[in-house]
Amino acid sequence: MCGRIAQSEPSRYAQRLDALSEVEPDWSPSWNIGPTAPVLGVRERRHPDGTVRRTLAAFSWGLLPGWSDDPGSAARSFNARAETVAVKPFYRGSFRSRRLLVPVDGFYEWATVPGETRKQPHFFSRADGDPVVLAGLWEYWKRGEDRRRTATVITAPAGPDMPVHDRQPVVLEPAAWGTWLDPDVDDVNLLSSMLVPAGGVLVHHAVSTDVGSVRNDAPYLVEAVRAVG
Repeated sequence: MCGRIAQSEPSRYAQRLDALSEVEPDWSPSWNIGPTAPVLGVRERRHPDGTVRRTLAAFSWGLLPGWSDDPGSAARSFNARAETVAVKPFYRGSFRSRRLLVPVDGFYEWATVPGETRKQPHFFSRADGDPVVLAGLWEYWKRGEDRRRTATVITAPAGPDMPVHDRQPVVLEPAAWGTWLDPDVDDVNLLSSMLVPAGGVLVHHAVSTDVGSVRNDAPYLVEAVRAVG
């Protein structure tokens, strides 16, 4: 799963992904973003002059298809499984035409500590210092005055870069960004083939257990600590 991420300055992501920022001025970096909170994502949008541009905007983390009458389900749909995203009714519409890139400074995962009931959180980031760009989906949902842009992050079975958990978010490399974002690409086999775990891309280190509560949100959360156990 992927249930906690860190995102910093929108300008960093907009520049790296060649996107036009539509992020509101009051956006603040966060080192402990959890499900249902706002997250930044990049999608392709067609503008009134007919041009198609990548745009960076905020989304509510937890997908809500437009047809859903259960807004509470967003709290459970912050991740979509790569194995079923193309066929599961909740996700398949957005998988075909509303795909998203979710740039993050990094994400957290928890490791089991032998002989302990507690778990040790680890922070994962790119070895080269670039943003980690996660594969995601987006939807627009509205009921009356309640209108939301919503998003989910796709996960796959763990690869060599994820030694502490059995799943990990799908990390997309720059060569894949254009295909993933293009709403005219609807080849399910091609898109599904992109949902593989990263190898040789990510590094990680143990961090404070304070990250377990979303009430804690400060830069120290991503700093290395000595692992328990």
